[in-house]
Amino acid sequence: LHEQVPLVKQVLTAFGIPVFEKVGFEADDVIGSVCEQTRKIKDLQTIIATGDMDTLQLVQDDKVVVLTLKKGVTDTVIYNEDEVVKRYGIKPEQMVDYKGLKGDPSDNIPGVPGIGEKTASILIQKFKTIELLYGAISKKDKSKIKPPLSEKLVQKLIENKDTAFFSKKLSTIIKNVDIDFKLEDAEWRKTMKKDEVYRIFQSFGFYSLLKRISEIDGSTPLVTDEMAGTQTSFLPPATMGPRVKELKTDKDTIGLLAKLTKQKDFALDVARDSISFAFDPKECFSILFEYFSKNKELNINLKAILENPKISKMGHDFKIISKRLLDRGIHIEGVRFDSKIATYLLNSDIRDYSLDKIYFTEFKKNMSLDSKMTPGFVLELKDKLISKLKHNDTLWVFEKIELPLSVILAEMELSGIKIDLNAIAKLSEVTIKELGKLEKNIYELAGKEFNINSPQQMSTVLFEHLKIILPAQAGGKLKKTGKGAISTAAPELEKLSGSHPIIDFILRHRELQKLKTTYIDPFPILVNKNERICTTFNQTGTTTGRLSSEEPNLQNIPIRTNIGQEFRKVFIASSGYKLVSFDYSQLELRIAAHISKDKKMSEAFKRGEDIHTRTAAEIFGVQADKITTNMRRQAKVLNFGILYGMGILGFQRASGVDRATARGFIDRYMHEFSGVARYMQEMKDQVRRDGYVTTIFGRRRQLPEAFSGMPQLINQAERMAINMPIQGTAADLIKLSMIKIHDLIHKEKAEKNIRLLLQVHDELLFEMKSELVNEWIEKIRDIMENIHKLDVPLIVDVKHGKNWAEMSAVSEPASGGKNNKGVRNGTFKT
Repeated sequence: LHEQVPLVKQVLTAFGIPVFEKVGFEADDVIGSVCEQTRKIKDLQTIIATGDMDTLQLVQDDKVVVLTLKKGVTDTVIYNEDEVVKRYGIKPEQMVDYKGLKGDPSDNIPGVPGIGEKTASILIQKFKTIELLYGAISKKDKSKIKPPLSEKLVQKLIENKDTAFFSKKLSTIIKNVDIDFKLEDAEWRKTMKKDEVYRIFQSFGFYSLLKRISEIDGSTPLVTDEMAGTQTSFLPPATMGPRVKELKTDKDTIGLLAKLTKQKDFALDVARDSISFAFDPKECFSILFEYFSKNKELNINLKAILENPKISKMGHDFKIISKRLLDRGIHIEGVRFDSKIATYLLNSDIRDYSLDKIYFTEFKKNMSLDSKMTPGFVLELKDKLISKLKHNDTLWVFEKIELPLSVILAEMELSGIKIDLNAIAKLSEVTIKELGKLEKNIYELAGKEFNINSPQQMSTVLFEHLKIILPAQAGGKLKKTGKGAISTAAPELEKLSGSHPIIDFILRHRELQKLKTTYIDPFPILVNKNERICTTFNQTGTTTGRLSSEEPNLQNIPIRTNIGQEFRKVFIASSGYKLVSFDYSQLELRIAAHISKDKKMSEAFKRGEDIHTRTAAEIFGVQADKITTNMRRQAKVLNFGILYGMGILGFQRASGVDRATARGFIDRYMHEFSGVARYMQEMKDQVRRDGYVTTIFGRRRQLPEAFSGMPQLINQAERMAINMPIQGTAADLIKLSMIKIHDLIHKEKAEKNIRLLLQVHDELLFEMKSELVNEWIEKIRDIMENIHKLDVPLIVDVKHGKNWAEMSAVSEPASGGKNNKGVRNGTFKT
């Protein structure tokens, strides 16, 4: 980790080991320069200890060798010249040519696409260098190409010549870095500061290593065998961690459980085979789960404590803790603090919410990675993080939304959703056939075959062979790749839609290929023994508070395409159950109307009008019954686009109008919906003043870019400031609904009859006993539509069926429905 580098330098300096660094150069360049400076010293062997295989190019007979890890620190290998030849089939000095062809993703060295380790080795063995290889290619008649070359391989090499030479250059270690290296000063025992080493190791809690210091020079041990032996079981107090006492008898375990019962609060962590507790940051207690498995009474007592809502529990990542306890039949209650969630609410822009990262950020010191110590570190962080949440007015979101939600998400992840494996198999066959047809169409329109999955070949075919150009009405330019070729990324191809028949076939092929590789192929492998797919919900993955989904991502399944709808058929209800979908109607636009206080937008929602038709009528200046499909579509683009910071060029591309028309539309929108325009300006002013914006519930997003002084970053911050309060409030509302629905299910002991399976954007998907569907539709819709009073009504659309695609909408009652105050009357029929 970046934060550990200064600590590493501190340890090395104490040991008297010289440290060399040079701005603008990589570590292997410094190593190469040291090797070059010592190359002529007689009877000196240089051993390079590294995990960077680029250094193999420095190997010189047995004089310069590379020691690297094979599988772990006890399994190493030393590469001299013979070992390099044995492993790669080439000499050390040829490694740069090898890397030029093969590349190295770990070092961002591209290489030639399609050339792997074996082909690269054979080519360099044959032609010695990249220069000689390309010299041979340029002289060859295609009809005389012989192995190891092939026509296809030669084509790859020609297309990627610049990349190959560039990759070789990137791989080549610089050997003339200006560093002051003196061999005599590198004899570390002479300059070792033993007292400083002892102080550092003691502060880190490295007691077994302290004992070994004396072995270096034969001096009196600085630590006894007894002290060294405590490192993994009972550490004395140290800045790096609390004491850990492992309980190994029933008597000790009973004593701890008795103490837990009397506590108002405690911290805990759950590993796969053990559970640990702390009441004090300085001491933790750890017990193996096997003790509870052997003693039924102990297990009952533990369950009672963890399920007691009156005892407050603290931890790090309660979603994981809850899942592990649920696997053991324990439904934890009384969750009051989570250091991961607290840090996320304080800064939603960071991506690493690991406990050691949070601890280092707050205290500027490292912590032990022993999970048994986790509860102690959590207690140490608690007061500091709670104080910050209070200062930011975010404590309500923490306590009322995110903490209770983490336990719900754990249940959802364990439940999963049932998959129809037969439907998956049939869809796979259909997809393969469809892809074959699309490829045939693409090749016919291109006039030749090429690798459709190669961006470079695709770019050549589209823009050099077919000479496709961007239509004038699309506006702007097509982006280019880092290598200068015109990009064939989906957003760029979408700009070209309609300019040539091949474009739509390519986009369709990509959509199908992505669906096949992301979902259709992996699903049969991912289902569990109950034929259910269990996704992972990321509670800290977005800056707005929205949930994200991964492994697999069930929030990105296409819905507006035929193939997307076909794929949704594989998600089915269990026997005797139905899938029931509750989807907020135009939630973000309703929130925008509420926050902006825009009169026209609010009136439209209160009257139950179609908001896009109303918008079109205002912009085009015609009656609602005169609005065409295209006019409504353009109004829809504006309604959503404006709130996401879309400018004139974005609207021009999305709507297909020219620049002047796009500008006119946006100007009229801002004039007719003046409340929205005023809101947008207020958010820009706020973020420039405060550096953050909030949802109506207090969720905050920090936007320091507003203070950067750089126009591009300031504009970016302003766009985010306009969108976040709306999108974040939508996230808060649906999370609050999930919590209230979960509480009702729990209160009515209906967990076996009703399960919340998925949250996708503004939709909640349940699995319900068929005979309870009517009853629970009414209960759940009532909760969702009345979860928080807005100036405009919240409307929830409900559908149900045996699979996620073929669902019937719930009919509105003849006597009821929502009135203009947002109150829904009557009973529901399905």
